[in-house]
Amino acid sequence: MKLYNKIKRKPEDFIVEEVPLLEPQEKGKFHLLKLVKSNVSTLEALRVLSRFTKIPLKEIGFAGLKDKFAVTTQYLTVPVNYSVEKVCFKPVRNRWTEVSHVEIGKEMGFCVEPVGYVNRPLGLGDLKGNKFTITIREFEKSLRERFYRNLEVVRNYGFPNYFGEQRFGSVKSRDDFVLRYILKGDFDGALRSYFFGKSSVDFWGDWKKLYRTLAPALEEYEKDLIRGLMRGLSPEKAFRILPKNVRLMFNFAFQSFLWNEYLREYIEAKYPFVRVPFINNWKLSYYLEVSDFDYLRELEVPYTGHKHLPEDKILRRAIHKVQERYGIKREWFDKEVAGMVVMTDGLRKAVVFPENFKILEKTKRRMKITFTLPSGAYATVLLRFLLKA
Repeated sequence: MKLYNKIKRKPEDFIVEEVPLLEPQEKGKFHLLKLVKSNVSTLEALRVLSRFTKIPLKEIGFAGLKDKFAVTTQYLTVPVNYSVEKVCFKPVRNRWTEVSHVEIGKEMGFCVEPVGYVNRPLGLGDLKGNKFTITIREFEKSLRERFYRNLEVVRNYGFPNYFGEQRFGSVKSRDDFVLRYILKGDFDGALRSYFFGKSSVDFWGDWKKLYRTLAPALEEYEKDLIRGLMRGLSPEKAFRILPKNVRLMFNFAFQSFLWNEYLREYIEAKYPFVRVPFINNWKLSYYLEVSDFDYLRELEVPYTGHKHLPEDKILRRAIHKVQERYGIKREWFDKEVAGMVVMTDGLRKAVVFPENFKILEKTKRRMKITFTLPSGAYATVLLRFLLKA
């Protein structure tokens, strides 16, 4: 059975609460808003909020993307020159509508309310962490045995800090990354990948037909993009119509995939491991035992290695192997393309530990657990090991 059938049967089975970094003040340059949502992605909620309040999307700061099929609480910032008050939205007859109340967890929708002021905008990663409360269903005997065995490994050694599936929402087909087309200057291919992945489309290039076919399901900026193609804009200029935070997601998706592959290769080269199914037929490898844990716990893995070349020879070989496999070229590093700098370097911890892990409820068929992860770590990555390895 797939992972999400066990942990996301209902939105209230997966509760995420952001642990904020910024404390609300009585005065400040930015409103601090609390966003509570269920069964809607962070980006969709922000787009709806922007459309109804007329606050430009680029002016809305947020610390991270929260799961769609879940009940989540997170924080936003907008400059004080915009008026804000509590608002709620949900789909009514398939159209987003402002409403007085949303039954969070039971309905698709979200509410936003001001909670104070701060003096700077939120950016990605601007949070202490996330608290999770998760209900695991169909928790039969064989699964319980696996869960407790793997939980002991996590308590001793933590778990690999892979990027989770939320990072790959822009990847519609296996290994078909929009950024790879952009890096090669193929913006027509990038747009085709964005809308259809690797699926064959016999009317690609007939922009009027494309618009008629897709318009009911498109965001306004996506409609604007196709309208631009209809007016004769080049694919590159049409691509730039996408909001910058959307364009950056293409970079994050590809770099996150490569980083996951570096860590997977490293673990397989050094430790006893088990491979676990991931999305798009990809795999994640989890160590079962670690002989040099004091070293591994402090290890940081670079995103490209061109500025942060690791001393660890096994890690260097893993990075080289992956970059060679996917045809990564050095001239792509720090490249400015489509109004953004891509393939930048940085460091990410190889291992993460859940904090305050507790079993809240337990029956023969169900278990409820809670734990906190630091910013940038993914609960689904931990759960894949506990439930699937």
